[in-house]
Amino acid sequence: MAICCRFLDKATQQKMRIVMSEEQKEEFIREVGEDVLPEEYGGRAKLVLLQDVVVNF
Repeated sequence: MAICCRFLDKATQQKMRIVMSEEQKEEFIREVGEDVLPEEYGGRAKLVLLQDVVVNF
């Protein structure tokens, strides 16, 4: 994280989290919510590729 932080604004750095332990992962899921967290990160949300998004005006 220290390497990339040199290139990021302080406000952006404060929003970032690196989850390394199972306990941190569980806490992160509780804070964010399983419904909005993609399945690959332990949640239940289905990830939709940008090219598959249909916008109706």
